[in-house]
Amino acid sequence: MTDIALEVAYNPAAPADEQRDAMTVATQAAMPSTVPDMMPVIEYMQRAQEEADFHKSLMKPNVFPFPTRAVQQNSRGMQSVYLDDRQVQMLGDYYERPGSFGFDMMRNMVDSTPVLSAVILTRQRQVKRFCRVQEGGKGPGFAVRLKDQSANLGKRETESIKLLEGFFTNCGWESNPRQRTRLKRDNFSGFMGKLIRDSLIMDSAPIETEWKRDKRLGLDGLYAVDGSTIRLCSEEGYRGDDEIFALQVVQGNLRSAYTVDDLIYVPRNPRTDVLVGGYGMSETELLITTVTGLLNAMTYNNKYFDSNAIPKGMLHLSGDYSNEDLSAFKRYWNAMVKGINNAWTLPVMVSKNQESKASFENFGVDVNEVMFSKWMELLTSIICAIYGMSPDEINFSTFNSGASPLSGSDTEEKLINSKDKGLRPLLSHFEDLFSDYVVSEFGDKYVFRWTGLDETTPEQAWIEEQALSTVNEARKARGQDEVDWGECPLNQVTMGAYMQSQAPAPEADDYGNPDAPDGGQPGAVPGATDQPGQPFGGKPAGAPAKSGKPAPAEKGEDMAKSFGLPIWSVDP
Repeated sequence: MTDIALEVAYNPAAPADEQRDAMTVATQAAMPSTVPDMMPVIEYMQRAQEEADFHKSLMKPNVFPFPTRAVQQNSRGMQSVYLDDRQVQMLGDYYERPGSFGFDMMRNMVDSTPVLSAVILTRQRQVKRFCRVQEGGKGPGFAVRLKDQSANLGKRETESIKLLEGFFTNCGWESNPRQRTRLKRDNFSGFMGKLIRDSLIMDSAPIETEWKRDKRLGLDGLYAVDGSTIRLCSEEGYRGDDEIFALQVVQGNLRSAYTVDDLIYVPRNPRTDVLVGGYGMSETELLITTVTGLLNAMTYNNKYFDSNAIPKGMLHLSGDYSNEDLSAFKRYWNAMVKGINNAWTLPVMVSKNQESKASFENFGVDVNEVMFSKWMELLTSIICAIYGMSPDEINFSTFNSGASPLSGSDTEEKLINSKDKGLRPLLSHFEDLFSDYVVSEFGDKYVFRWTGLDETTPEQAWIEEQALSTVNEARKARGQDEVDWGECPLNQVTMGAYMQSQAPAPEADDYGNPDAPDGGQPGAVPGATDQPGQPFGGKPAGAPAKSGKPAPAEKGEDMAKSFGLPIWSVDP
């Protein structure tokens, strides 16, 4: 044993801790048994050596080899830190979403807040309008199109597009509703309703992909999965299997394991934070403080009308009253004025320093517009701003004083801006997701697109038609006969210019003749007067001239009358 210890102690290739242990064993073997007092000295020297080694290691720079191990092993993928290893919990199987505000709390917050529920339900209803194949090339819906818009659509491409649109309509190849029910498979409208709700509440809207038994035949169906049950795995995967990137955990129990082929998990608001490592940031999480203020205001208002814990005032009694008298007075008072649920409970204060009397002291505490209405309006506006929605879309215009914003001229513009800020980015996220993870499995020349989002309304189409069409053109488009006067424009703005263009031009002898003795200046006509009640020239319109000829103004008399203009006559 001693020889082995000496061999290890003096072996430079042996670890430092093993060398120290071997040296201790060899020293003890060589030490006379009659000298046990030397052991404390040896232990002291050993501890000193360990401390010296520890301090020496601290002096070494913490240098990581470059390139990294992933590059050295010729591994594909990201070499930077994606997830902090300290966030991995539960024996390394998966890691929880960090933070004290979990998925279940987000759902409870939405369920208890009417404004949040209204926002999410409104978005769900708006998106469901697009969950059908577009019919006739008009209206909201969806379509599968060629990625190359300039390419010709052949018979084979047309059939493929029709099959893919049917796949999305039924969330799979099974079109029988009863069979879909047995498979727990939704139609496209119900499928999108679930995804939109989970995405807006938790930013976790996973999709389970079912493949055919022969995986080479492609996808068979899509399923919306509860986003609150999905937990992501570290880069090492699940128990050494790096193909598994996510797990389903229900009530702390592991229920399913997913590879990248089995689950689509794409956050709508991704982050690079190494502490979250793949989890997104939902709008609900950003509104914790705002929703707390909203709930406090609603609780205060409900308490005010329910039990009225804050009294309207205080009854002040002055005089020398006994306790029996005060007790009897309180019982009498409460029996006479106390309302339901102890409403308007009135405190009584007694003062013995004044003459006997009773007075009412008003507190002046009322729920006024500043305390409730304006505060609720502010909080509602913040919530709608985070979700990219106008308060008009959820019918919260009653919070505004004066006229409703829906009556303003800019209402249409506000709703369009709201669509651009909230609805369009939401649809674009799922548009890219379906194109990348579903349509691409059937071919690389097709994409998924929402349709009808930019179509003009009938009111907008009529405004555009008015600006560019005449009466006869509009009648012809509707299959009606033309009219004699139908060449005038529909737009009232351009009507004035049209009427001016149709008016006859004045004759040279009547107005602006440069050969006239006066230079042809307007109004500088010999014999003209400026007397009220007479036409220019001092004679009534249409009166015969000295030569017996009719006045030149007679030619444009009808047109002048139609526009309410004065009628000019000129003496020769």
